[in-house]
Amino acid sequence: MILAIFLCACQSVQYSQSKPPSAEELLAIDQQADLFQWEGTVYETNVDWTTSLHVTKHQQVGVIQKTAAKNFEHGTASRLQKGTAIYSVKEREDMLVVELHGKTKIYTAHAEG
Repeated sequence: MILAIFLCACQSVQYSQSKPPSAEELLAIDQQADLFQWEGTVYETNVDWTTSLHVTKHQQVGVIQKTAAKNFEHGTASRLQKGTAIYSVKEREDMLVVELHGKTKIYTAHAEG
């Protein structure tokens, strides 16, 4: 019995790390998702909890490089057109914004799943 307790105590414990979903994984769930990849992070708009937020556009961080439905890389968007400017916001580091037709769209980073 003591041997059984000792053997159980010596078993290795494996931890799995979750990772943020890829753009392709999100589009497989929702083909209409409006998202883009920026510096290795996927940002998505129309997230319920962001609809009541008021953020302040800060500095331009870049522009959308291409529109695609797969093979996402830095600057690829599912809906935004090539050349659309992307801005940081003053209040949060996990959000970026774009301005389209006079309206600001908030894109929030997907965190670990």
